[in-house]
Amino acid sequence: MKKGTDAAGIIIIDKYDRVLLVHQTYGKKQWSIPGGMVDEGESAWGAAARELKEEAGISVSEMDLSGLYFQPHKNRYIYTFKARSYEGVIQVDDDEIDQYGFFPLDALPRPISTFTAQRLADAVRENKTVFKEESLANYQILNP
Repeated sequence: MKKGTDAAGIIIIDKYDRVLLVHQTYGKKQWSIPGGMVDEGESAWGAAARELKEEAGISVSEMDLSGLYFQPHKNRYIYTFKARSYEGVIQVDDDEIDQYGFFPLDALPRPISTFTAQRLADAVRENKTVFKEESLANYQILNP
């Protein structure tokens, strides 16, 4: 199926307000929210659920839209959803993803992008959907 330009992911938040992150084996090999590109003809929430299953082997029965981020430099939207529970046992695919973990916001693993860190903070701290424009001038990879 043809990939669209938008992306979506699900932020799983545990009872200690830690967030589930996965470590990518490609590109900049960063820690990220489970997610990926929305396929043509697919909903953002469908893509987020599909990517969560592909990357972490789990699913959610309930999720809320936590953020909608516009990236003018790529002319795309990033949809983030959040869930407080999940079904299944986390198991990474060992293809695109080689590690996972739950992390508190004040101890996120590195490398991670500032965009990802902001989306995580918005999901944990806000009780409403946030709408933000992400400026390339504010993007950086936080390394150890």
